[in-house]
Amino acid sequence: TSSTNTVVLAWREKSTKHLKMTWLNIAQGIHAFDYHSRLNLIATAGINNKVCLWNPYVVSKPVGELWGHSASVIAVQFFAERKQLFSFSRDKVLRLWDIQYQLSIQRIACSFPKSQDFRCLFHFDETHGRLFISLSNQLALLAMKNEDSKRVKSHAKAITCVLYNSLLKQVISSDVGSTVSFWMIDTGQKIKQFTGCHGNAEISTMALDANEMRLLTGSTDGTVKIWDFNGHCHHTLNVGQDGAVDISQILVLKKTILVLGWERAITVFRPQNFNQFFIQSEEWKGGVQHHDDILCAAFLPPQMLATGSYDGEIILWNNSTENAHNVLHPGYQRLLNSTLDTKPQKLSPEKSSSHTMVDQAAFEIDTEGNNAVMRLCFLEARKNIAATGGANLVSCGGSGYVRFWDTFKKHLLAEFLAHSGAGSIIMSTDKLNRYLTTGDSDGWLKIWNIEEYCLNSSKNKITETPSLLRSFQPHEDQIRSLEMCEPGGRLLIVSCSADCSICVTGLCNAPILIFGQAKHWNIENCLSLPKRDTNLVESEIQEENIKVKPIFSKEELCLHPAGHSVCNKNNGDDSTCKPSEDLNLGMKYKGRNIYKKKTQKLYYGEIIQKSTSTFRSLSIGALKELPEVNKPAFLLDPERYFREESEEEDPQVPELPLLSE
Repeated sequence: TSSTNTVVLAWREKSTKHLKMTWLNIAQGIHAFDYHSRLNLIATAGINNKVCLWNPYVVSKPVGELWGHSASVIAVQFFAERKQLFSFSRDKVLRLWDIQYQLSIQRIACSFPKSQDFRCLFHFDETHGRLFISLSNQLALLAMKNEDSKRVKSHAKAITCVLYNSLLKQVISSDVGSTVSFWMIDTGQKIKQFTGCHGNAEISTMALDANEMRLLTGSTDGTVKIWDFNGHCHHTLNVGQDGAVDISQILVLKKTILVLGWERAITVFRPQNFNQFFIQSEEWKGGVQHHDDILCAAFLPPQMLATGSYDGEIILWNNSTENAHNVLHPGYQRLLNSTLDTKPQKLSPEKSSSHTMVDQAAFEIDTEGNNAVMRLCFLEARKNIAATGGANLVSCGGSGYVRFWDTFKKHLLAEFLAHSGAGSIIMSTDKLNRYLTTGDSDGWLKIWNIEEYCLNSSKNKITETPSLLRSFQPHEDQIRSLEMCEPGGRLLIVSCSADCSICVTGLCNAPILIFGQAKHWNIENCLSLPKRDTNLVESEIQEENIKVKPIFSKEELCLHPAGHSVCNKNNGDDSTCKPSEDLNLGMKYKGRNIYKKKTQKLYYGEIIQKSTSTFRSLSIGALKELPEVNKPAFLLDPERYFREESEEEDPQVPELPLLSE
């Protein structure tokens, strides 16, 4: 292995004594690799956060790419008998992958070692189903056990995005299987569903137009499609030039549609030129100003646009002229000219107006994504912020931090650690900017009161956290999207996850409802109107870093008046799903069928009946459990994208025959 871009491999053929050598060109290099003799595959643990699968005789490009880790992958090992692969990343996340379908089966976050500088070695005992992981001076033992899942699923596959349509009072959700579902928020009833929206390609994000009458879906196939709510596609926007891309956000503005996520440039479309079905992107006048891929954007009327990238930079643009003028970063700021300016200005902790130039060597690209900007949000409700000098922009992302910025003075006002040890996070705020909700890769949500936070300027950076109203875990896997909405004056939080579920809840002690549960609800009876109280604090906040608790406590389960739980125990459907999570395969993949109802899992001491197969450590306090989501039935309707659901019963995914090993 090598830390450069070239990996040299050598092996001896069985029939000859000749030593054959070849090499693989891998961006940024790798930490480790493993070889599967029966599959004739090489797996590489990439510094660029991904696991690549290679055919040793065809080394021009990998035959598969496994996306899902948020940090450098430092160890890989094949599970030969089941054609699976273990991978472990620098942020102490272990994943199990299915090689045949190239999907993430299980994910577990480790709570040790405490230091960031450690070595990792794997040994898997296939005979007894035990995985040994050595981390510096500690050894973890993980065993396997079968377990069924009884958790309610909103989708058959991992959910990628959720939106709220205030006009129709509907929740719209998408998944990696290219399905879009529509739900009534008042009752939880699914009313319709589009399947095969982008063929077999994953829908990574969605957006609504200003009138909330058109739905835009972005896919890894390199297109954005514009739909009406009858399932008719009006336009297809070509963003990837017929190649695979990772679209992270679609921002719909008055005169433009911006598409972001896979490169350093902004891809722009102008609706006034939509005079045909297939639309090509146009030139963004401001050119390329970011050093790394743009992941998100936010707009503040009348003309301020902010874009955030993987290296932690936030660039401020004039949306009318499409020119950039300033760069914000937790460690520096810089002014922009007409061409890319790479000389930063170091921020003074006491003076935001400091223009001290630092040496070019101090300006380093963040390849680990510790400051990656995953979400940006302008606080539009703060009308007089230019005069008071408070924060009007919020960012979040890498390392679990939330930051508040004053874009008028180009100053970082506050930052606090919202989620410790959870990697990158996402967020959402309500229209009045009173509350901020954050979600992490372990399925935890936190609700913060920011109504009085950073309203005035400060010479020193604020590190105190705002009031924490609630901390809870409605999901078992990574939270992919968040929405805060107010139907009928009630403040609700809607979240979706790679665990295939969509949850809705309210502030402080509100029950958690799951779209797709057996009995529909009445939102007025389940969730009461929140009181506007800045001192509101939940009486018992769960400490996720101390003890792993069940996903739902008794008081968090919203029961039907007849006493039916949110878990569907009587529908006779035990089928479960397996998410692709953050996969970006860069190739077209076909029918991924479920081939096992029961899978093995690594087990943590005692039997706990939870959802699906999981890894658990036998070392005390060693690993924090985070359950698996099983494999999905890959069901697409190739002929039509629209299907009405009956009012009495939600559709059930039929079970496919089991496939042999």
